[in-house]
Amino acid sequence: MIYSKSTIKNIADSIGVPKLKDEITSAMAQDVEFRLHEIITEAMKFMRHSKRTKLTVTDINSALRVRNVEPIYGFETGRPIKFNKTATALEEIYYVDDEVIDLDRLMEEPLPSVPLEVVYTAHWLAIEGVQPRIQQNPAPIDEEEPAAKKPAKTPQRQDSVETIPLVKHVLSKELQLYFECITESLVSPDPLVKSTALESISIDAGIHQLVTYFVQYVAMTVKNNLNNLSTLNTAMAVAKALRRNPNLFVEPYMHQLIPSLLTCLVSKRLCESYTEDHWSLRDGAAEQIAEICQQFGQSYHTLQARITRTLLRAFLDPTKPLTTHYGAIVGLTKLGVSIIKVLVLPNIKAYMSLLDAEMEKRDNQQLIYDGAHCQTALINVLKTLARDSDDIEPVGVTIPQRSKLAEVVGDTLARLVFDDPDAGKITAAVLAANKEAKAKETSK
Repeated sequence: MIYSKSTIKNIADSIGVPKLKDEITSAMAQDVEFRLHEIITEAMKFMRHSKRTKLTVTDINSALRVRNVEPIYGFETGRPIKFNKTATALEEIYYVDDEVIDLDRLMEEPLPSVPLEVVYTAHWLAIEGVQPRIQQNPAPIDEEEPAAKKPAKTPQRQDSVETIPLVKHVLSKELQLYFECITESLVSPDPLVKSTALESISIDAGIHQLVTYFVQYVAMTVKNNLNNLSTLNTAMAVAKALRRNPNLFVEPYMHQLIPSLLTCLVSKRLCESYTEDHWSLRDGAAEQIAEICQQFGQSYHTLQARITRTLLRAFLDPTKPLTTHYGAIVGLTKLGVSIIKVLVLPNIKAYMSLLDAEMEKRDNQQLIYDGAHCQTALINVLKTLARDSDDIEPVGVTIPQRSKLAEVVGDTLARLVFDDPDAGKITAAVLAANKEAKAKETSK
């Protein structure tokens, strides 16, 4: 027998049932042995179904639950159970050795670090079936190379910062050949070859995998050719062709394209000689930025606000060159009449004081040349304001009206406005916008 009569008597004494008869203790020992055999047999079934050869505490607990018996608490499958032996006057007793914990030492140990909060981030898993090359996405399997020949990707450490290599982007040989052919055609001296390449970018439906490569091409071209006007014009034409292609989804790449457009808009120098027509390049970049704000403004509510803030800082910074001021003025004008009324018109008079001081330096022909273009840009600002004010009647071209206009835009610009055939319409629109702005300030 597994359980002896003395064991049954000791357990009975511990629960307050003394002096059991030998017949009762013998029957109880046999019953306990039978029930233990049943539980162990049931537990071994769980062990075999789990494909194991070692019986665990989980198997015993599962067998107990099957028989509607409360499981044994305080034991874990992963923790080895160690039994210690002690001898008494009558027999040897085995007991589980419990770990002794020093509370004083436990209280002195430093607290564990606070776990980080759970956050969620979004990224593009695939765009038109193509997986972007970002570190959040898994690496694609290259079927052309055997797995044994692939070198293991190891993290690279630079200045104690761990960086993960970008995911490899696999292009077909046809697309690689197409991209090389297009980029070679874009630098061709033949205008027909260049225009054909741009037309292909703007209408081809099978180049969605090359969008990221063309965007990178635009960025690198602008970065490395800031003094080459012809190359910069080509880069802007590529950006425009990409956006005009109805078969391409370029929205995820706008954050990479806008910096290149802003560079071509407000950069200090975009050509070798100041007499070259870099003004057209700036005008084209401003038009593209305005189109992007109009197209994606609903999806990205802060896009136009951030661009406007950047251009306004460039416009109001007296340390910036006049070419940068010109780009900022043109960019703000293209963003709409509301921007002109709120941000440009109230600052024209102060800016004209700065511009007049720069243009008085007669020994610097470039300043005079650039300043004249800035004046023309400001005239266009006022003309845009007048075109939007169809319900305003023109005022008379008189000296009092010119004085009123000078109070808003300065004497020099007022003189230039009165040389224009639409001076009456422009003056009426400017005075009405200024009156409206003052009324809003008074109401506040």
